[in-house]
Amino acid sequence: MGGTVNIGKKHFTVEPEIETVPITWQEVEDCVRTIVGKINFNGTKIKTVVGLSRGGLVPGVMISHHLNAKFVPVVWQTRDDNVQWTNMIQVHDSEDVLIVDDLIDSGRTYEQIKVHAPKAKWAVMYNKRPDIKIDFVAGNLYNDSRWLDFPWEKV
Repeated sequence: MGGTVNIGKKHFTVEPEIETVPITWQEVEDCVRTIVGKINFNGTKIKTVVGLSRGGLVPGVMISHHLNAKFVPVVWQTRDDNVQWTNMIQVHDSEDVLIVDDLIDSGRTYEQIKVHAPKAKWAVMYNKRPDIKIDFVAGNLYNDSRWLDFPWEKV
């Protein structure tokens, strides 16, 4: 429950709890198989898989193994302190490159990277934005504000 908490003379804003959806390892594996199946069915040849840190690393590695493709990790985060690095993205702008992330939520990461790698294909496990068309997506959760809790985020 959101609101304001007073401790002494200080006032703190408390954010309301966000409903979460736990994602299991089995669901991750199912999403990866769905994405790989769509890539193979489409006949798309992928030579390099770029996994975006943090959420795209695990599914990116898994997809690269299925496709027998080179894997390249890239740090690009719009959520945590707006940290961005584009060095590897620019090197890997080609139609045989697949950029992988866990989900499209706000769409900022996709929009920012698309400028640097317009030819690359995209794969995400979940897409929450109906206005952003992804090349290979396992599932759509359009206009869903719930937080997806991936198994690699658990401590």
